[in-house]
Amino acid sequence: MIDLKRTHSDKTLGRSLAAGTVIDQEGLVLCAVLENGEEVAKLVAAPAGTDKVLGFAKTANSTPARTSKVESVLVPGALAASLTAQLSEANVVVSAIRVVIHSTGGALNVITVGVPASGEVLVAASGLLTFHVDQAGLKMDVTYLFDLTVMQSKQRFGERHVNNRDLNATFGHIEVGCGFTELFTDQFDAAAAWGSGPIKLGANGTLVMSGAGPVLNLTVIHVPSAELPFLGVRGSF
Repeated sequence: MIDLKRTHSDKTLGRSLAAGTVIDQEGLVLCAVLENGEEVAKLVAAPAGTDKVLGFAKTANSTPARTSKVESVLVPGALAASLTAQLSEANVVVSAIRVVIHSTGGALNVITVGVPASGEVLVAASGLLTFHVDQAGLKMDVTYLFDLTVMQSKQRFGERHVNNRDLNATFGHIEVGCGFTELFTDQFDAAAAWGSGPIKLGANGTLVMSGAGPVLNLTVIHVPSAELPFLGVRGSF
C-alpha cells in the first residue's frame, strides 16, 4: 500500500499491463517492456540491472495481502524461564525482519531454526522471538512484514481498490506514478538497514538495498517507525 496523504508524483501514466502481470498491491515498482510494439507495464520477478523502470503502481485490483510494522519488545531478565518475546502480529515474513538493540542500534543476526547464540535471534512465523541470555533485559526495536488476513486487510485499509479493480482485472490497465516523486510504501525489504546506501528494484516490484536489480534514483526521507511503518523515498522515475 501507499500512504495517500504523503505520496505524490508530478506525472501519472496510463499503461496496459504486460501479459501475466497482476497488481495486487499499490506502491509496487513497475518496469517498461514492449509487447506487440507497444510499451506496457510489467512486474518483474527477478529484476536485472538492464530493466527499464517505469514508475510505481498507484492502483491495485485487490485488498493488500501484506504490510509492514515497527514495534518494540522487552527481552525477559536472565532469570526468566524463557527468553522469548511475542510480536503483536502473526504470519510474520521471517525473511523480512530486522531486530535492533534499542540502546545501541546494533542489529541481531536473524535465524529461523536452531538455538540462538549471542548476537542472534530466532524468529518464528507466529511472531515469537527467542533470544540468547546475553540479550536478557534489553529493549528491542523490530521492523517486519507480515501477511494480512482478509478481515485485517479490510479493517486497516478499507476496500479502496474497488473502483479500480475492473481497470486492472477486466481492462488490463494500470495508473503509474512517475516523474518527481515522494513515495511512502510498505513494499520494501524490512530486513535492510534503511537510511544510507543505494536503493534498488527488488523482486516483484519491492524496494531493496541489495541484489541484481537496477539502482533507482531515490533517496530515503523516512525510515519506518512505530508511528509510520512505511518507507519514505524521494526522487524520480
